[in-house]
Amino acid sequence: MVNVTFNGNVTFQAAAGETVTITITAPDGTNTTLTAATAANGSFATTPAPYTVLGTYNYTVTIPADTQYQAATATGTFAILGPRTITVTVTTA
Repeated sequence: MVNVTFNGNVTFQAAAGETVTITITAPDGTNTTLTAATAANGSFATTPAPYTVLGTYNYTVTIPADTQYQAATATGTFAILGPRTITVTVTTA
C-alpha cells in the first residue's frame, strides 16, 4: 500500500475555497474521485489516500469556470510499484 497526496496550485483563481476535482483511474479501470479546496494563494492538497493496485494510474485535475475565469484541466500519470527483495545464500567451503 502506498499513500498518495495530490498537491497543486491554481493561478488566477477568483477566491479561496474553490473546489478542485481529481479523478484517478487505476490500472484495473476503477475510478476514484477526490476533491480539495483552494487556499487564498491558489494552493490545494488532498488528504492522503491509500493505493494498493500495482501499475500506472491516470489522473485528471479540473477546476470549473466561474464568472471571471475559464475552466482548467491538467492530466498526468503516476505508478505504484511493488516491493522487491533479494535473497542471498552464502556458502563457504
